[in-house]
Amino acid sequence: MNESEAKKLAHELAMEYVKEKQMLSNPILDNIPNMVAKFADINKSFYDAIINNSTLRDLY
Repeated sequence: MNESEAKKLAHELAMEYVKEKQMLSNPILDNIPNMVAKFADINKSFYDAIINNSTLRDLY
């Protein structure tokens, strides 16, 4: 799996995860930087897991 595909998949998985867990449901303006930081951490975790997964690397 190339970097671009991994980034796209990580974003899609992060979006679904956040929706399912309703983690970013406090839309107070002051909270937006924290929401973005939390989403970035989730997205990076998915990306790192995808890039380091040998099965995905071999399949794509």
